[in-house]
Amino acid sequence: MKRPNSPPATAAAGDPLQLGRLARRIVATRELPPRPARTRPFPDSLPGPLAQALRERGIEELYTHQRELYERAQAGEDVVITTSTASGKTLSFLLPVLQAVHEDPAARVILLYPTKALAHDQLRGIVEVADGLRAGEAGFELGVYDGDTSPEERRRLRERANLVLTNPDMLNAGLVPAHGRPGYSHLFRNVRYVVIDEMHVYRGAFGAHFSNLMRRLLRVCRHYGSEPQFLCSSATIANPQELAEKLCHRRFALVDDDGSPSPGKVIHFWQPPKEPDQSRRPVDKELAQVLPELVRQRKKTIAFCRGRKQTEVVLKEARDHLKSVDGGHDESQLLAAYRGGYTKEERRRVEQDLIQGRLLGVVSTNALELGIDVGPLEVVLQAGFPGTRASFWQQLGRAGRRGKQAHGVLILAARPTDRFIASDPDWLVRREAEHAVVDADNLSVQLAHVRAAAAELPLTLDDVAWFPDLGEALPVLEEAGELRETYGSWHWTGSPFPAGDFSLRDSDGDRFKIVDRASGVTLTEMTRPQVYREAHTRAIYLHGGQEYLVEELDLVGHRAVVVPVEQNFYTQPDVRTHIEVLVTQERRALKRSEAWFGDVRVDDTVVGYKMLEFHNHQNLGYETLHQELSTRLDTEALWLSVPDEVLEVFGERKRDALKGMVHALRAVARIKTMAERSDLLGTTFPFHFSEGAAGEGRSRTVLALYDHHSGGLGFAARAFEHIEALVGEALQLVASCDCGDGCPACVGSDHISRELIAWGLENLLREVPPPAGLSQATPLQRSAPAPAPEREVAPLDLPAEELPARWPEAREHLLATREPGAGA
Repeated sequence: MKRPNSPPATAAAGDPLQLGRLARRIVATRELPPRPARTRPFPDSLPGPLAQALRERGIEELYTHQRELYERAQAGEDVVITTSTASGKTLSFLLPVLQAVHEDPAARVILLYPTKALAHDQLRGIVEVADGLRAGEAGFELGVYDGDTSPEERRRLRERANLVLTNPDMLNAGLVPAHGRPGYSHLFRNVRYVVIDEMHVYRGAFGAHFSNLMRRLLRVCRHYGSEPQFLCSSATIANPQELAEKLCHRRFALVDDDGSPSPGKVIHFWQPPKEPDQSRRPVDKELAQVLPELVRQRKKTIAFCRGRKQTEVVLKEARDHLKSVDGGHDESQLLAAYRGGYTKEERRRVEQDLIQGRLLGVVSTNALELGIDVGPLEVVLQAGFPGTRASFWQQLGRAGRRGKQAHGVLILAARPTDRFIASDPDWLVRREAEHAVVDADNLSVQLAHVRAAAAELPLTLDDVAWFPDLGEALPVLEEAGELRETYGSWHWTGSPFPAGDFSLRDSDGDRFKIVDRASGVTLTEMTRPQVYREAHTRAIYLHGGQEYLVEELDLVGHRAVVVPVEQNFYTQPDVRTHIEVLVTQERRALKRSEAWFGDVRVDDTVVGYKMLEFHNHQNLGYETLHQELSTRLDTEALWLSVPDEVLEVFGERKRDALKGMVHALRAVARIKTMAERSDLLGTTFPFHFSEGAAGEGRSRTVLALYDHHSGGLGFAARAFEHIEALVGEALQLVASCDCGDGCPACVGSDHISRELIAWGLENLLREVPPPAGLSQATPLQRSAPAPAPEREVAPLDLPAEELPARWPEAREHLLATREPGAGA
């Protein structure tokens, strides 16, 4: 943990970013000015030993927000603090926590961190502050309680530790269900505080599970007579109070007046150049080019990618550029990757290599977005807007954490939000963050936790205060033979460990192991949907920059067997989606359209895969799977009807054009609801329904947005509430794009007309004639030269073994027989 109140370096301490010829890609720069510290003296109620421990660390005063949180905690309030990255939030909640432990040696504090790595990282910082206080004190102990903790250490922590650092997964599966065992009750009987760090990550499915886990924790604490206070810290979001109250089921006070200093930051907005086909160069290729350049300059850099596969692709391609530096020197090992799916040993090795200077760069998913200390970093690269302003600022805050001015480079992707940021960078820099959405009453999530709660303590009707849908859950569980009613209470008679039947983070708890055939080592674990997309037979799985070919996917044994290979391509799955409406809950007129909200069934089927070449990402071919892989999901969705005139004008190309409308609607809905890419998906489908007294059947083509989690997460519901505004914002997004006539950013493809999609969206709100030259008789298509006269082409008899020698002949034949749109 940094020394929170040490004087900052001057703003000029950071060197200017030297990009050479790549500097032409910078289209805008915004500089955040330095900010001086605002401090206040230690409060009179702060114990002398604690004040002395702070002074020994060079801390003579507190930032204003640190003192405010301390005072509110002392007044008995539940508090959430939301100040900038590296503003001393950890010390803010440590002050009341350490005071409680100093005054009452029996007091216990549970500190929750979203990841094991962050808990271990924070332990080091807490120990530094606490050492001075506990010198000469008996019984003041602390430690990390997680899946890697030895049985002896767990026993010590349960019985004697005042501060227990853990994660939600361990609390769910290892602590709350075991409260009745010897040695556990003392912890729950004496809990004074529950600290929740990085609270903003608990949204969507993870947030719904976490909220129900807090219900179970508070229920067990009340059983033992304790009522802990909550202290939460969060990155900047629009509704921290609301989120804290939904997660913890209490009223909260907000501390958001940041008194910490800042040396300033420089944010560069990077626009990739256009390719010969006028599309923008992919961010993967841009990252793989600039990252080696920064390594050569010895700038310690972190590059954030949007997903696991992108992380691995960028790592491999950047390492390829570093294999021959300055006449053949190999510097590829100065780069590493960091993401979920790596073992704890792999992740901690990367953390230590960064701190000790053995690495100069790391390519990461948002796994390093949180406050893990990886040493001083100078530059943050972002592979496109990360989806929310909260994540943008959190990632940017990873550099400059030692008082030096930092540089952030946002490489704008071919996505709607990135295109909008290119035209108006202040929209990102000056506007407030988004609202975090969490649906604590998701029925499937709540049912999972009701089962776990019943095994922890018998259920009574009073528990409806914790679980609002308890009345629906009790009959279901009784009928399933998992509950038995005895004198007004329901006792658990099901499996011995229901808390282990679900994952807090994954909607699908069905896990598969990825096993290296040569070594027998398990590389990682995946959920069933992940395996179907990334580890189907013949897929190329990327891990640590190494390519593996999936030889076998064993659906019964739950494992995929892989072998190391050296290929020039990676694979991308072809997923087909089918939607069936189960129940329509709401219906709303929308000018010239109609909108519905309800329950749907979504079937996703992986039918094949594309092979994409490294570095240029060209499509090398398509293969069909011998066995299609399907998953089914019952969830919530909204859907919009498309006026007949729009379908008529779209003509033969209506499927692609409708995808362009869905693309724009999903983009603005994700921003408004703060949904991750995987939380809110979109598609089109034919909607059949009955109407009128006679129940006359009707059918409409509709645009759909649905929650990608069983039972729904609240994202589609929130989007439905603002459906008219969403359509207007989607129209603005498409109409304001600066592309020629459609691109992946505004309509999702270079082969869909932006003008037509804007017209289609506008016709959801008001009747507008189609653009000139387009009518029912003119299907949607790009301007193109008149087609060449048809000519007959004889079939080409070409054995596979002769293909290399006769490639020019084969190429001419392919071009002559190509269908319009082939290879798109």
